[in-house]
Amino acid sequence: MNLAVRLFWQNKPGQLLLSMTMAALLIASAMAATIPETLYNEITFLHGTEVGSGGRATALGGAYISLSDDLSGLYWNPAGLASVRRIEMSFGMSQIMSNDEVAANAGGTSSQLSKTRLNEFGVVFPFPTYRGSLVFALGYHQAQSYEALGTFHTVSGGSTFNADELEEGRLGFWSLGGAIDLSAIVSAGLALRLWTGYDDYSYNSTNYANASNWDKYEQSINDNLSGFNVMTGVLVHPTPWLRVGATLESPLRLTRDEGYREFSQTQSGGQYSQDDFSANYSYRVTRSFRAGLGTAVIIGPVGLSGDIVLNDWSQITYKDDPPLEDWTRETANKEITQNLRPTADLRGGVEVWLPFAPLRLQGGLAYIPSPFRNESVISNKTIYSGGISAMVDQSLQVQAAVSFSNWDRIIGGWGEKLSTTHLTVSMAYRF
Repeated sequence: MNLAVRLFWQNKPGQLLLSMTMAALLIASAMAATIPETLYNEITFLHGTEVGSGGRATALGGAYISLSDDLSGLYWNPAGLASVRRIEMSFGMSQIMSNDEVAANAGGTSSQLSKTRLNEFGVVFPFPTYRGSLVFALGYHQAQSYEALGTFHTVSGGSTFNADELEEGRLGFWSLGGAIDLSAIVSAGLALRLWTGYDDYSYNSTNYANASNWDKYEQSINDNLSGFNVMTGVLVHPTPWLRVGATLESPLRLTRDEGYREFSQTQSGGQYSQDDFSANYSYRVTRSFRAGLGTAVIIGPVGLSGDIVLNDWSQITYKDDPPLEDWTRETANKEITQNLRPTADLRGGVEVWLPFAPLRLQGGLAYIPSPFRNESVISNKTIYSGGISAMVDQSLQVQAAVSFSNWDRIIGGWGEKLSTTHLTVSMAYRF
């Protein structure tokens, strides 16, 4: 989720839970938090920091709908699997390094975090046919990363405030899919996706004035995520130099099973008190259909690709009442419709085959608009990427890719500048 502020009005009467570093400093501004800020926590699970599957796709900025001729076709366009002619096993790892520079009216902080995770793993199996192609594939793909690390320290009015937070998690899916040639120039594919993931968050703060006046606060939120959806795709290659692909992804209904706990201690004027509260919640949020269109043109040793992906965030719906005090399912869905909007992600990539070596160089650019009508909550995001692919021999291919992204957001009085560096190394062995 990579949050800097997580605002949760839990079903505990009169209790406002502030789950990031502004917990003890910015209570007044948090009480006045806008509706989009309240919705932010829910939307990040579906919008998030998209990782994407496959080193080549990452290097091309995610402009892969019209290509997808490897295991990552299960992620981008299953119709591309029909282009695979040999049994292929793939494995990839990602390292995500994030930086968060925060400024608030009470001070600021900067933090860095680095995590290494499995990016993809699986096998593609073409079946022998008299004509055309019939291919099946099974694999795991990481879709999003939820990582945050923050520290805060300030001295104000004779009081010293220290806080730290840590968030770890990911969202990915196991996919079973296949593709078939419907004709000499048209392929179609289908992928069934079982989504799984988790998000573990902890926050601790201390506000100390003197031995008679201090307070401590601890919070933990542990989410288990699960869901299911389907992606269909088609790929048309009327000439050797032109490929056109299209995808349609069914709604994703994500179930969140959440365990929540907070513990506080207060010493004020010699009077000591403490509070310990825990609860479990389970509810479902559904993302609407997603549609994508991509084109690739190959001119000699140069390949160009471009994609557009349509998302209607205003159609996100709660299927149950959310754990937000005084919010029903109907209230939440109304606010989503009023504050979120449809967007179109734009992605482009270029690939060059080097004539003097079995190498390919890639570069990419992606533009990801904010899902909020008020773009100051989350700004539009730009992603720059590049990579290199090498054929070690006729069977083993190694791909390395790197991408850089940056964006801004303002939540609960914090102004943040965020940046992410994503490194991916993948290998494919063809039998």
